[in-house]
Amino acid sequence: MRYFKLLFLAVMSIIAIGCEKSVVDNEQPLPEPEVTYEAMDGAWQLTEWRGVALSDQTFLYIAFDDETRRFEMWDNLGSMYTQQRAGTYSISTNTKGEYILCGTYDNGVGDWNAEYVVSIDQEATEMVWRSEDETSIFCRIAEIPELD
Repeated sequence: MRYFKLLFLAVMSIIAIGCEKSVVDNEQPLPEPEVTYEAMDGAWQLTEWRGVALSDQTFLYIAFDDETRRFEMWDNLGSMYTQQRAGTYSISTNTKGEYILCGTYDNGVGDWNAEYVVSIDQEATEMVWRSEDETSIFCRIAEIPELD
């Protein structure tokens, strides 16, 4: 009788663990957050470009203003000197329901090189831009650092 009780408790424990695991396995993943002007608002730093982490000497910072729908960008990707650009940006969706980010520079150069499929993580601390040619990963920062 004593062994029967131990066996019964062991079997019940196994069933309880299996049910608990089943509930965890059946949890639905959180839906991907909506990419909005408010979610993008603030300062971001490019941390990975075309699958490679940026070196300490290379940078791109971008700040979005959700109210004016304007951006300011500072980078030295194509030069040893800091270049500053500004302009407007917009968010739309395509037929697949993906969020599309595009922009236009103020200085008459025209539109960005590409339209980007954009996603933001649940905490709005990481943003991924994808185009046909590249993938860029940005991390939210408190503010743009002072640049020389």
